[in-house]
Amino acid sequence: MKNKIDHVAFIMDGNNRWSKKNKVSKLESYKYGAKKLIDITNFIFENYNINYVSAFALSKHNFKRGSVLIDIIKKILIDFSDPLKDKNNYKFRIIFKGNLKFLPKDLLKNLINLQSNNLNSKNKLIIYLNYSGKDDILNTLKKLSRYKSKNIKNFNENLSTFGVPDPDMLIRTGGFKRLSDFMLYQISFTELFFTNKLWPNLNKNDVKKYIEQFSKIDRKFGN
Repeated sequence: MKNKIDHVAFIMDGNNRWSKKNKVSKLESYKYGAKKLIDITNFIFENYNINYVSAFALSKHNFKRGSVLIDIIKKILIDFSDPLKDKNNYKFRIIFKGNLKFLPKDLLKNLINLQSNNLNSKNKLIIYLNYSGKDDILNTLKKLSRYKSKNIKNFNENLSTFGVPDPDMLIRTGGFKRLSDFMLYQISFTELFFTNKLWPNLNKNDVKKYIEQFSKIDRKFGN
């Protein structure tokens, strides 16, 4: 492969439209979407030398849609992090980022416990919940106020994504060509791919196609 990939990011858009199109409940749609994320993540880790997958699951701005969506997300997370599930269900480490204060204490505890699984795995799935790229930047600037020297190194070390390489490629489903406040600072040189497919319809061949397209890009990084 011409271009090495360390990190693939997804903006998972289209669950609501998929539920209407297929005449299923929103809860079933989001359950299917969560399963799709695990399937695609497994496919990437098993077939490519890629160590990071990021998924934008819930934006800070999604809270404007009301409590129905948030309740659905909570139900998905309850199932996702069920402590009775076999820990081997996930063959990689799962990390959650974003403002998780909206979650009930028991659920938050389960998510924290889930993050402690597979600590030594080189493969990591990072799920963003109640996340805002603008807030990430503003919160980092606030932390920098205590530094005598303000530089790029200090800035990067205070981002919520510190320790995670910037995405090499980002795939957005759902037909919209926008970033929706996702990792605005981190994607300065990320290659962007947009598809009209709704998130639950994305498949492994689609991902394979975009990775192959990425491999042929002459990446200059401003040079």
